[in-house]
Amino acid sequence: MTPWFDEHLEGKQKSVFREYAESIGLAVLFALTLRAFVIEAFKIPSKSMVPTLLVGDHLFVNKFVYGLRVPFTQSYMVEFSDVERGEVVVFKFPSKEAREYLLKQPASHRQCIEMSTLDEDRDFIKRVIGVAGDKVELRDNQILINDKPVESLGLRKVATGNFLYPHQIVETKRLNGHTYTVQYSGADENFGPITVKPGHIFTMGDNRDNSSDGRCWGQVPLQNVKGRALFIWWSIGEESYRWNRIGQMIH
Repeated sequence: MTPWFDEHLEGKQKSVFREYAESIGLAVLFALTLRAFVIEAFKIPSKSMVPTLLVGDHLFVNKFVYGLRVPFTQSYMVEFSDVERGEVVVFKFPSKEAREYLLKQPASHRQCIEMSTLDEDRDFIKRVIGVAGDKVELRDNQILINDKPVESLGLRKVATGNFLYPHQIVETKRLNGHTYTVQYSGADENFGPITVKPGHIFTMGDNRDNSSDGRCWGQVPLQNVKGRALFIWWSIGEESYRWNRIGQMIH
């Protein structure tokens, strides 16, 4: 081969390599931008949102719905819509606010969460029950917002097979146009009333007896909200895939 041919071949190889590198780089940049500003995958780690969400559900979270954030901050450049009652949202656990809240509560109240976990900026997923200015109360297992009970569309009692709690109540609720299902034991529970502070929301899990939420550690600053849950794109249980859950919208 001539020196000219060798140089030409080497230049062509470099050109092909550069094209691949640029394509991969652009794809990575696009994926990172999408994850940072538009949509992010989230996996359900606990039973706190049963029966709406199950352990092993994989879902997408819309990060663009409430606004466009300044990169690497929790501040918005542009706001599009407000967080509303009834929405299922993902948020960063409010470590500082939770610690301050718990220190004001009696020692018995702190048993609902391990104090050692308060420094972890974990992602939580819960349902929004109250927004700024709302008076929220749980009275005999029924939620009251501004002294009005959340609409109930019916309830039923189901067997659990558990000796201590042989039955559980499954109730369909409607809040701000969102229809969803909650479950709880027959034992009456009371909480509040509390008033949601400006710039905050109050959240609860749909699985009332197995959820560490606002009843335990207080309110969530709006700046901690990462986005609204969209739909389940994959679901796997302990023994098999749950094909019937794929594509389900989250209400």
